[in-house]
Amino acid sequence: MITDVLIIGNGPAGLASAITLRQAGASVTVVHRPAMDVIRAGESLAASARYSLIELDLWDDFLATGHSPCYGNSSCWGDDRLFFYDFIQSSFGEGWYVNRTAFQSMLLQKAVAAGVTFIETNRAFVLIRKGMRWQYKEGNSRINAATIIDASGRNSWLSRQLGIKRIRKDNQIAVVSLLASPNPLRSQQSLIEAVPDGWWYVSEGGEGKVVRIFFTDPDLHDRADWLDPLYWRRKSTQTCFVKHRVPVSRYSDVLPLQYTSAGSHHLEYYAGEGWLAAGDAACAFDPLSSHGIAFALRSGIDAGLAAKDELAGISAAGTHYDQKIQLAFRLYEKQRADLYHKETRWKDHPYWVRRQGEQKSAVANDNMIIG
Repeated sequence: MITDVLIIGNGPAGLASAITLRQAGASVTVVHRPAMDVIRAGESLAASARYSLIELDLWDDFLATGHSPCYGNSSCWGDDRLFFYDFIQSSFGEGWYVNRTAFQSMLLQKAVAAGVTFIETNRAFVLIRKGMRWQYKEGNSRINAATIIDASGRNSWLSRQLGIKRIRKDNQIAVVSLLASPNPLRSQQSLIEAVPDGWWYVSEGGEGKVVRIFFTDPDLHDRADWLDPLYWRRKSTQTCFVKHRVPVSRYSDVLPLQYTSAGSHHLEYYAGEGWLAAGDAACAFDPLSSHGIAFALRSGIDAGLAAKDELAGISAAGTHYDQKIQLAFRLYEKQRADLYHKETRWKDHPYWVRRQGEQKSAVANDNMIIG
């Protein structure tokens, strides 16, 4: 089998790349693993993502899906009081709480309709560079491609195979709870609350559900506590505002706790001879920035455009893409450091000391926004 571009991963970044390439007339094959059973409720999409959706010809489809609007957020950060930010103050308008299943389905339907080929596999596969092309090998299957786009998520499958250095900024972990109540409290604002050993995030989960996430460093809690759901419930009752937004007497767990990596890290570089990395495979953002899905779409589109140019013989396309992602990550780092620096109530606690240290390093080298 021969294809112009082989994409690893069928998340938002991979599908945005695939759709973009098909719009340009390139042949595209997407190789992906089966979907995993993870909690996806409560994810937000920044209002600025509308431009990417328009570029993918998906804006009307997105609006028709009926994602719940997010009109603003409230935060207890750097102060004991709760502050409110209404997105009406933003030039982009309100964001959305994304129904991730519906959002993924929308992207998949668009890609299938555009003529993208999908291959689902549970098996190990290898990629070999042969001259100016790549060969994908899985059992007896062979796919020859001119360009590879790695959109495999935080695992960065291709970059690990190529030995590209991944620079890790922290080891932050997210403890994710999906809760429900027969008489839920209604709110169209997300809530963020900083505490001595991390910070909490609460948002609507749809259908009477709410998502409660605690972000922290794994070494700040005893090993046995990680396996005890009651430990995290008790911690939520020690907050000033989360305990009232999600009262433990009113809400119960819908699914078992889930733990996921939520650290900030990036590749040493994002493109090379015949390959590009997009989305979390290129750089993973601290969830505080709310950049995740929006960046996945934007980087996926840009990787698709760069791959299209490379197919047309524009050799500098990969370099230009790499520079664009380098700049995006530098701007993100500055925003992230500035925000963590604003929380000064627990300067001696390891969680905040580590992030204050990042701020000092950034200043010395002269070189998220909550939303």
